[in-house]
Amino acid sequence: MSTYNKEFELSIKDVDLIERSMRFQISHLARTESLAQTHESIENHKKIVELMNVLSTFHNQKIWYGQTHHTGVPLG
Repeated sequence: MSTYNKEFELSIKDVDLIERSMRFQISHLARTESLAQTHESIENHKKIVELMNVLSTFHNQKIWYGQTHHTGVPLG
């Protein structure tokens, strides 16, 4: 039985493109979301929440590099 690939090799440019595309989609959905509680606006809101959750997962998995001491130990 086959299983899902849990590891992907993406470049920084790949991740940036994915994030920008998701933000564009969120922006598009937010513009089409009306104040009236229609079925379409509710679905758009659900999609926005789902995309924001994926973006937060990306953000939380990034390794943030800061200034390091000459010994290689991160400062502060």
